[in-house]
Amino acid sequence: MDGFTKLQKTFGYLAQRDQAQVVSAYEFAKEAHQHMIRKSGEPYITHPVAVAQILADMGMDADVLSAGLLHDTVEDTDVTFEMVEELFGPDVRRIVEGETKVSKLAKFSERAGFTKQDEQAENLRQMLIAMTGDIRIIIVKLADRLHNMRTLEHMPAEKQKRIAQETLEIFAPLAHRLGIGQVKWELED
Repeated sequence: MDGFTKLQKTFGYLAQRDQAQVVSAYEFAKEAHQHMIRKSGEPYITHPVAVAQILADMGMDADVLSAGLLHDTVEDTDVTFEMVEELFGPDVRRIVEGETKVSKLAKFSERAGFTKQDEQAENLRQMLIAMTGDIRIIIVKLADRLHNMRTLEHMPAEKQKRIAQETLEIFAPLAHRLGIGQVKWELED
């Protein structure tokens, strides 16, 4: 069973209209990422599907699942936030846009020459700002980080250490504070 078929079985709790939205988001993301490959050698679409699966396992709504499927489209493809909003609505756009901003923080901090402590403080500050707009942004980010941690072995050793340390210091405690114990425990592991 492929990842999306498994995901479809999981999000059966959604109304038919909402299920159709998630299917549309999948088809859009699959098309947008069609020529992309992950470091593991898998088609890129496996990552957004895995993120959406984590979100579906938590019982999230159609907008969150759609955002999970679309979270990398603007950053990695020619898709724009306006396209996301036009096709999936303002809530999905807000979640995708917020998650994209949080994801860009580490790259910005590295280029700006921040110390490790400054970088972590800036990451935390930006996540807290994002949460004030819509907590679902952080939930998608946590699902994204969780899947990236599950596939961390495909990254260079130094990057593995940096990502794992950031996960322990920022993302696992954040999951704990949000009451998402299963995500916290797996991130710590």
